[in-house]
Amino acid sequence: MAPHNIDEWAALFTIMSIAIGGLIGLVNIWVIRPLKDMMSNLSDKFGTLNETLKIMQKDVDSISDQVQKHEKDIYGLQIKVENIEVE
Repeated sequence: MAPHNIDEWAALFTIMSIAIGGLIGLVNIWVIRPLKDMMSNLSDKFGTLNETLKIMQKDVDSISDQVQKHEKDIYGLQIKVENIEVE
């Protein structure tokens, strides 16, 4: 039966507002809040991963510098060996 006067419409509006508000509150508690927590946790893990990658990049750069130095040393030794062989 449809409401006929303003009081019945106001009561229906109030009940519907409370029901919708409660439903939104439950969705917030059951869905939104856990998703926010998971996203925050994931963001923290990406931050940690980024720091680890920076450390690894420093190690790779150091190793690369050492390899370049060794390549120069080997090249210098090859030149010395060739000079000795020529003599």
